[in-house]
Amino acid sequence: MRGLLKAVLTAVLLAPTSLWAQDAATDSLKERMSETADKIAGIEERLGIAETDIAGLKKLKISGYVQARYEYHDDASSAPLQGTVSTSSSNQGKLLNRFFIRRGRVKTTYQATPNALGVVYFDGSASGVSLKEAYVAVTEPRSKVTATLGQFNWLFGYEISFSSSKREFPERARWSRTLFPGERDRGIKLERPFLLMGKYNLTLQAGVYNGNGIEDVGFGVRDPNKWKDFIARAAFGLGHLDFGLSGYWGKQFNPSDSAIPVQRPSTSDKIRYGADAQFFYELPVLGGGVLKAEGVLAEEPKNQSKPFRSLDSTRNAAGLHAVWAQNLKEKFQWISRVDFYDPDRDIDEDHFITYGFGLIYFWDGASKLKLVYELPKSFVNSRSGTVTVNGVKEDEKDNILTLEWVYTF
Repeated sequence: MRGLLKAVLTAVLLAPTSLWAQDAATDSLKERMSETADKIAGIEERLGIAETDIAGLKKLKISGYVQARYEYHDDASSAPLQGTVSTSSSNQGKLLNRFFIRRGRVKTTYQATPNALGVVYFDGSASGVSLKEAYVAVTEPRSKVTATLGQFNWLFGYEISFSSSKREFPERARWSRTLFPGERDRGIKLERPFLLMGKYNLTLQAGVYNGNGIEDVGFGVRDPNKWKDFIARAAFGLGHLDFGLSGYWGKQFNPSDSAIPVQRPSTSDKIRYGADAQFFYELPVLGGGVLKAEGVLAEEPKNQSKPFRSLDSTRNAAGLHAVWAQNLKEKFQWISRVDFYDPDRDIDEDHFITYGFGLIYFWDGASKLKLVYELPKSFVNSRSGTVTVNGVKEDEKDNILTLEWVYTF
């Protein structure tokens, strides 16, 4: 009896303490659960922010390439290739034996929606830092017509818009560099792709440009005349064979046209017609290859340094080049090119021909090493050298050996 009474008294005395302990444990658990919920909410909020940031980063694309180069010129080159260090004296071009960066390109593309994007494209090279492209492109989804406004490639031909990171030879053909210096201009263009018979591609393009290009040191970003140059192109893709036709109609302002007594200054026609084709094939053992050819017939503003017919304000120029590139299994590729340019078909022996050949080694998917040798030949009325034989200027010894590493990212 005394034991039972003692147990009852003990239980009565300890009951409040036990209840208080349970209440405290419950409060502590609630507090920890609340803290955990807050932490989860914070994590969810940060994840939401991160997802938003990642979604934004997915809209931004950064790409580019580097062309690191070694060149060895024979002993009489007085005109280094386009984009290299300019020379105030013809002697500075001689005995060129140098390492340099030919192109260092960084391109940023931001595409906020599937039908609109903006591009800014810079180049850092031996010529300094320059803006190559900046444009906005929008696509109307129903018609699939894309409109581009800003600074971008001339849409003439194949090679002009073909990236230097993918081109077989270090530089474009002579006619391309001469007629389209810098490869870009400011303007607006429209383009629309078509699928023919369910398997063939056709792209129609048309553009209106200032006409003086981005390397016009005289007028810069200004357009010196009221005219706008118009370019149209149709490009076909048939699988193994791609080809295109291009037309260019424009005017060029001549600020000091002393050779034409009609007026000073003057404006002369600038008309060009081009055709290009690329044939892709596959050989057993060796692998794939491509044959490319592109030509242009042009009516160009006169060259005051040439003997023109009286009162002529234009000249008839022509250019053509052909490239053969053949894979030698997986790592190597043989390349060769013939490059022809005649600045005036009415003048005999004033044209240029350059033969080139080389080997490309594909280091990996992002980089390749090129070894190229080119033999430029100028004919008697286009030679600028000072060495003469019997009163006739000799063709300069201006062959070029180029070792180039191209890295894309």
